[in-house]
Amino acid sequence: MKDLIQKSIRESIAVKQTILADAAFLKKIELAAQAFITTFRGGGKILFCGNGGSAADAQHLAAELSGRF
Repeated sequence: MKDLIQKSIRESIAVKQTILADAAFLKKIELAAQAFITTFRGGGKILFCGNGGSAADAQHLAAELSGRF
């Protein structure tokens, strides 16, 4: 079990390191965040939708934004 946990954590770290090394992807994240900020400051809202697993992702994203921010 310990090996499985460590493997999962190492894989998560590897994904984050890959993202950190990708300047173009980081710029896309920045642009998306700025679009969210502009929308919220302007009194707008952001809608997430999906079907199946994508619906679960959409619900999770909406919950993260409403719960944290």
